[in-house]
Amino acid sequence: MRRSAPHAVHPDGTAQPIHGSRHILPSASRSLNPYGYRPIRRLQHHGAAVLDLAFDDRHIVTCSKDVSICVWDRHTGALLRQLRGHAGPVNAVQLRGNTIVSCSGDFRVKLWNVDTGKNIREFVGHTKGLACSQFTEDGRFVASAGNDKIIRIWDANTGECVREIKAHDNLVRSLHIDSVSGRLISGSYDQDIKVFDMATGRQLLDFPKWHASWVLSAKSDYRRIVSTGQDPKILIMDFGANVQGIEMLNSARAVEVEGEYI
Repeated sequence: MRRSAPHAVHPDGTAQPIHGSRHILPSASRSLNPYGYRPIRRLQHHGAAVLDLAFDDRHIVTCSKDVSICVWDRHTGALLRQLRGHAGPVNAVQLRGNTIVSCSGDFRVKLWNVDTGKNIREFVGHTKGLACSQFTEDGRFVASAGNDKIIRIWDANTGECVREIKAHDNLVRSLHIDSVSGRLISGSYDQDIKVFDMATGRQLLDFPKWHASWVLSAKSDYRRIVSTGQDPKILIMDFGANVQGIEMLNSARAVEVEGEYI
């Protein structure tokens, strides 16, 4: 298993998300200059810091400390609607089909119809503020977590909490669902990354103190877990390392370059 950190530089002190595709790189940071990218449009409406964003072919969805969610036309940059319903900062959003999932410091997870702006479901059960929420690929389930250190799995159709996972010793900052393997990857301020079976809640893997500080994000594909932390590093766990016939993501020499922390 390889652990490495490719070059990453963050020019200011913002802790904001970046999501990209071949043709668009939305950013919620104040000063993004990733190797020649230039902004083609600036989306301005929120009254406080933007905390997360998501997008598909039609929409860009942003959420903010101003307790609202904004839905934008991806191609024109026009504000289509502003969604209000949370009573605290909206810390994370994800877009799946025509449905948005959001979570907030008000302890609640909400589902919204992206076309109408209607709040279609609310999940109640967490006892402290939430930091992350994720759909499964088929949209049937939602996972959420935050400051109560518990991951909850919800039935998206009924709103029922079907599973509670006592996961970490500090705030759970990141969740990622690998629907192909049925695994849930979590990252926490306790510096650990853990892998759980979605169906049973059983812990499959534990990487204690993987980062030297808070884990801010952890994503996975079929063979790698890529994580970022406040250390500040990007770390790659490559389960194909030292397996004959597996092409490595980077050179044989592990590279570790630290930028200013996020």
